[in-house]
Amino acid sequence: MNILIVSQHFYPDNFRINDIAKMLAEEGHRVTVLTSLPDYETGKVPADCKGRRNRKFQWNGVDVVRCFSVSRRNGLIFRALNYISFYLTSTLKALRTDGDFDIAVCYQTSPVLMANAARAFAEKRNIPFFIYCLDLWPESLKAWHIGEKNPLFKIMHKYSKGIYNSADCIGVTSKPFTEYLSKVNGVSENRIVYIPQHSEDMNLKPKTRTEGEPFVFSFGGNIGSVQNIECIIEAASLLKGRDDIKIEIYGDGSALQNCKALSKKLETDDMITFFGRLSKEELWKRYENTDAFLLTLKPQGVIGQTVPAKLQEYMSGGRPIIASIGGAAEQIIKESGCGICVPAGDSAALAKAMADFVADNEKYSACAALGREFYENNFTGKSFIDKLTQTLSSIIGSSEENK
Repeated sequence: MNILIVSQHFYPDNFRINDIAKMLAEEGHRVTVLTSLPDYETGKVPADCKGRRNRKFQWNGVDVVRCFSVSRRNGLIFRALNYISFYLTSTLKALRTDGDFDIAVCYQTSPVLMANAARAFAEKRNIPFFIYCLDLWPESLKAWHIGEKNPLFKIMHKYSKGIYNSADCIGVTSKPFTEYLSKVNGVSENRIVYIPQHSEDMNLKPKTRTEGEPFVFSFGGNIGSVQNIECIIEAASLLKGRDDIKIEIYGDGSALQNCKALSKKLETDDMITFFGRLSKEELWKRYENTDAFLLTLKPQGVIGQTVPAKLQEYMSGGRPIIASIGGAAEQIIKESGCGICVPAGDSAALAKAMADFVADNEKYSACAALGREFYENNFTGKSFIDKLTQTLSSIIGSSEENK
C-alpha cells in the first residue's frame, strides 16, 4: 500500500504514530507523513527547523513532509493559532502533494481540524479516507471548560459531524467511543472498528525487594488537567507521615506547576518527587525500581471513557497497576487481573488501595504476570499493525470495487 498519513505531531515529538509509520514501512508499505513543525514537548520550534530547514526528509524508511505552523508556546491564543495554522497549511500542502496513493489516513488527536488535510487529499484523488480517532470531538472541548451551550462548541460539533461522516472508516481506541460517534455525530456503527493502541515493550526485570525499603509507586506521561495527578497528590496527603511509601511522577504538561504547588500546599513533598520529562531509555531504567504503577483520569463524561495509552505500556512492564479510573480502562484492568481499580477521582479510595498493596503485597503477586500476558495477547505492535493493515486493505478493496 502507498499510504499518506496526516498527523499534527510526529518525530521527534513522542507519539505512537512514530512507531506506526515505522512499522508500516518495515512491512514494505510506502509511507508519507504530513506533519507540523515539532514543538509539542517544548512549545518552541527547534532551530534546525526554522527558515524552511528540514521540511522534507526520510526517517526510518518514512517520507516526512513538514508544514509551517505557529509554535504552541504558552496560552490559549498561541494554542489556537497553532491549530488553525496547521489546519490551513496542511490542507494546502496535501492538495499539492503528488504520488499514487492508495489511502489517506489521519492519526487524529486534538483538534479534529487536523483531519481536514487527509479528507481534502482523499476527495481530490478519489481514494478512501480513514481516521484513527484518539480524541473525541466536540467532547474534548469540555476539558477546556467549553460547554455545549458555547457557540464554539456548536460550531465544532457541526464540523466534527461532517469530518467523521466523510470518512470511509473510523478506528477507535476505546469501545465506548463507538457509541459517542454514533449517537452524537451520527456515524454508522458499521463504519467503526475497534483498534486498541499498542505499546512498546518495556519488559522490565522482576524487582527484588530489600527488607525495610519503601514501596515505590510511579506515574509517567503527560501531566494535564485530564490526567488528574491531583488525585494522586490528595491520596498521598492521606498517607502523610508514612516512610514506607514513595511516589515518583515523571513527565511534563500544562498542569505540572499546579501539581507541584498542590503537593507543597498539602505537605507531600517528602513522599512525592517530580522528575520532569525523561528520555524513554532513562524512564524505563527508573521504572526498574517501581513496585506498582499509578493510573488516574478525571471522571469527566465521555472523556473519562478513554483508555490512556500508558495503561498498555504499564502492562508491558510487568508491574501491578493501582488505578483511579472508570470506563473502558477499568474494564481492561478487571478483565486482565493486572491490578486494582477504584472510582475515578476518589483519592481516599486510591490511598486505601496503595496502603493495602503495601500491607499485603503477596495478594498482588499474580497481577504483574497477568498484565504482561494480556499485553502480549492484545497490545503489541505486531497485533496493532496486523489489525490496522487488515482494516486499510479492506477499505481500499471495497473502494476499488465501488469505482
